Amino acid sequence: MILMFIIVSITWFISTLPFLILYQILLTSQSKKIGYKLSIEHIIIICIFVYYLTAVLSFTGIPSIMDIVQNSFGIITPEGLSFPPDEINLIPFYWLTEGVRPYIDNILLFIPLGFLLPCIWKKYEALWQTALSGMTFSLIIELSQLFNRRITDIDDLLMNTLGALIGWVIFRLLQERLAKLQEKVSLQGTNIEKIPLLLREEACFYMTSTFAGMFFVFYPFLRPALIPFLRSLFGFVLI
Repeated sequence: MILMFIIVSITWFISTLPFLILYQILLTSQSKKIGYKLSIEHIIIICIFVYYLTAVLSFTGIPSIMDIVQNSFGIITPEGLSFPPDEINLIPFYWLTEGVRPYIDNILLFIPLGFLLPCIWKKYEALWQTALSGMTFSLIIELSQLFNRRITDIDDLLMNTLGALIGWVIFRLLQERLAKLQEKVSLQGTNIEKIPLLLREEACFYMTSTFAGMFFVFYPFLRPALIPFLRSLFGFVLI
């Protein structure tokens, strides 16, 4: 089980490389123009950040480009888009009577996001920046699920955002103890004049690259190729 997860999770990360490498080339070019060099510690924690994001997208279950192109779930009709009403919930806490476990899971899933954002990027030390990023990332996931017959749920959006806020609070409580680490890994954007867009919005580009990797590469290509290999290796598949 552990070995299978390691293999699969590495494949998640590999799927993002085409987009990450292109972004890094452009980012390095822009950084050199303003005399700014990204530290090795920053690059390492970025890899951890991207790895975490791929896990979130895998656990939440986004569709692939092939699902949409092939209309695998019958969402696209001659009359337009057809989303089953029972797969969209806009009523807060609608499922609460069925148990709190899903709510707790959604909170826990986004706590690392709320912790890592301000740890890596100074701008996210502002609470609203972290909350907005957590809510936006969650919203993109929920909207994408309209195309693969998973429930698009406002509860997930609320709990994910709450998780990001809790992660931010944890960071603030530990910030003094993390000062030396943060100094090594954080992007000191506040000290740079005329920051290029690719550097100023680095976190957003990593989120976009991660989603693109899972959407365009992992689910349509790597996952189908991985299933026979895992089945031959373990006798069963959990992806």
